[in-house]
Amino acid sequence: MLSLFNTALEGTPRLMPFNDRLVPGELLGICGPHGAGKSTLIGLLAGLYRPTRGSICLDGQPLHCWPSTYRAQRIAHVVAPPQSLADWRVRDLVGLGLLESCSRVTQHGASAPPCLPLAVETALKALDLQAMGDQRLGGLDPANAQRAMIARSLCQVAAAPHCPLRQRRDNGILLLDLEPLAPEQEQRLLADLGAASRRHRLCIVPVVSQCDASLACCDRVWWMDAGARCTNLTPAVRHVLRVQVSPPKTETRLSKRPDATP
Repeated sequence: MLSLFNTALEGTPRLMPFNDRLVPGELLGICGPHGAGKSTLIGLLAGLYRPTRGSICLDGQPLHCWPSTYRAQRIAHVVAPPQSLADWRVRDLVGLGLLESCSRVTQHGASAPPCLPLAVETALKALDLQAMGDQRLGGLDPANAQRAMIARSLCQVAAAPHCPLRQRRDNGILLLDLEPLAPEQEQRLLADLGAASRRHRLCIVPVVSQCDASLACCDRVWWMDAGARCTNLTPAVRHVLRVQVSPPKTETRLSKRPDATP
């Protein structure tokens, strides 16, 4: 479980404080205009930034206190495919995610775990990439190249439930800071990610467009603007989100369902 307690960044980049937690089995969308702080928030959750106020905790301890090998098994940060990976076969790229999260493999040069083929096929299936496993990443269209990067990270945090080299096998977190897709491609991807989050007990956090159909795929949405998560939403924003806004005692939480767990 990843929890934010009055978490904030001061200076540049800047993020205003708020409290919340990432729930296993949930697709949590981050939305807002350009420059709203979406990538900064993703970077904070990934551990790229340390909060200057408050704290961000993984399993009850500050995120930066955990060894990097443990964080790699719990949190994956997915970005646009770099050119350096263009010649990689999709199947090999996806398998790299599991190898990166197994401390004995990365630190001691052990042979690949026996669960690797099953882990790779599980991740390929979840992202509908079985037919592209032997293709090169650079030969894929942008939508499927993004899917391959997500499959690699899915393999990193969740796709090997019986791997003997892993300390934790559930409640992983996928943080997706990817290039925008066409609306129909984004909606199809979000539908697949929602299914993967429930199947593997993950919290998947994508940056999504301001589109009704895309936001409707999410279980919850954090609407960002000017480095802050908005709680005082305008009627126009409420119309776009199509969610129920219910104010608890301390702050307004944004949820797709009135009874959703924050």
